[in-house]
Amino acid sequence: MENKRTRGNLNVMYRLVGLVRPLAPVMVCAVLLGVAGFLCAIFIPVLGVYALLDSLHFSVPVVLKTACILLPILAVARGVLHYAEQGCNHFIAFKLLAFIRDKVFGVLRQLAPAKLEGRDRGDLISLITADIEQLEVFYAHTISPICIACICVIGMTGFVGSWHILPALVLLAGYLLVGVALPVWSAKRGDRAAREYRQALADTNSYVLESLRGLKDTLQYQDTAARAEGITAHSEMLGEKQKAMKYREGLTVAITNTLILFTVIAVLGVSLQLYRNGQMGVEGVLICTLSALSSFGPVVALANLGASLTQVFASADRVLDLLDEEP
Repeated sequence: MENKRTRGNLNVMYRLVGLVRPLAPVMVCAVLLGVAGFLCAIFIPVLGVYALLDSLHFSVPVVLKTACILLPILAVARGVLHYAEQGCNHFIAFKLLAFIRDKVFGVLRQLAPAKLEGRDRGDLISLITADIEQLEVFYAHTISPICIACICVIGMTGFVGSWHILPALVLLAGYLLVGVALPVWSAKRGDRAAREYRQALADTNSYVLESLRGLKDTLQYQDTAARAEGITAHSEMLGEKQKAMKYREGLTVAITNTLILFTVIAVLGVSLQLYRNGQMGVEGVLICTLSALSSFGPVVALANLGASLTQVFASADRVLDLLDEEP
């Protein structure tokens, strides 16, 4: 059996992604729908700025009348596209969760009874239910958001770069900090806590199931108080593990919002400096700043993945340990 200490997160991700190949067309559809949906959301405020500038008699590519027609269309399209994207993602996720559970039960049939005799029933139940269910985050909220963010980052960097390269570079740096550096830092920082939480959940399930199976003996020997204290202790330990993880998630959200704010301020500062130097007009300052402010949606989705993926990898590690076990 493969030692889980030597199985890195990249190896786990590679094996999980490999299962998506039969559903690749649906994944491509989800990515395209997601990109279109985010572009609709991003360009709603941008079109509003174009309409304002046109009303002030600036020369802009989109006039007020066109903007008024496009704004409600983009607003409705955003909702429809987002719903369709999530539908594709969850279709993939639930199909693959069913496939993984089928593989797990097939392995359990091969391992029974010798290999399973020493395994806690609660641990197996936790693996079959909670751990596999956790993989839904990876298939529904990880693969396509990463692809969507990459495409949107390239597109918006090019759009801002069409006004001037300097604010585009500042915006790209902000994208990389929020969408790459922060999730990697968050995942490394919370990896151990996530694995401890998944193990604590499995231990709690085992203890509760053992208590229920031995309820008759517990009543006969009047050991209910000790059992109740044990369940309370397991619950408190699980709560502490979950509390530590929620604290890390909250810290990640706070850092994300701070980085976005600083990036927008930096883009505004660079654009104002270019305006003072005569290298950019007022319309360029407004468009670049509003584009930076409204385009972090796809990247924020990646920033929030850092905390979630730690649990996904911890759960996937436990599932892969079982799938790799030799009868």
